[in-house]
Amino acid sequence: MFHSKLDIDIPKGSNILLSGPPLSGTSMIAKHICLDALERKEAVIYISTKESGEKIQKWFSERTDIKGLGIVDCISKSLRLKTSIEDSNNIKYVSSSVDLTGVSVKYSGLLERFWNIEEYKNIRITIDSLSTLLMYSNVQTVFRFLHILTGRVKKIEGYGIFTLDEDSENPQVAPIRQLIDIITKINKNKIIFSGFGIKEEFEFEIKEGKLIVGGKK
Repeated sequence: MFHSKLDIDIPKGSNILLSGPPLSGTSMIAKHICLDALERKEAVIYISTKESGEKIQKWFSERTDIKGLGIVDCISKSLRLKTSIEDSNNIKYVSSSVDLTGVSVKYSGLLERFWNIEEYKNIRITIDSLSTLLMYSNVQTVFRFLHILTGRVKKIEGYGIFTLDEDSENPQVAPIRQLIDIITKINKNKIIFSGFGIKEEFEFEIKEGKLIVGGKK
């Protein structure tokens, strides 16, 4: 199941792009998709280029058990949010969002732990957001990084969830769209899914930090 509140049959192994203008709710929707997975005892690897790992961990821990949560924090070291930063069980740190090799090493370690050691068989890998990666690296570099990541998602039959704070039709994003199975557009109060022969639309609102989903349109 992709999400208990979204009545939509997305095949396992799919890579999903959540796109919408800034402040449209892409990040919050991604968090709630991951929250739903954690509540069903699935594992989540959350790669953050926007918020600190501690802030993300706090958000999830206030809502559910975070045993299956792993976070790759791409900003705390570059912003020097703490004088001494060391990896913990749940949070792994890289030097910056430009360090895609470091990101690969950290998420690969989490994936190895969840898949082979703790034996989770349902895993979601989220990047919030691709816009930051594209801001600091060229699209070819980001494409190579995502090519490997999306391939791993397919291999483990998990889900890849990637946010984009702009229109997915932006020509700069065209190479990345080749790696995506489902394009999801956030348009005001609507979530629109398309891909794999799927064309579904839901109304939603975010109220007091909660995702409220209406019926299909």
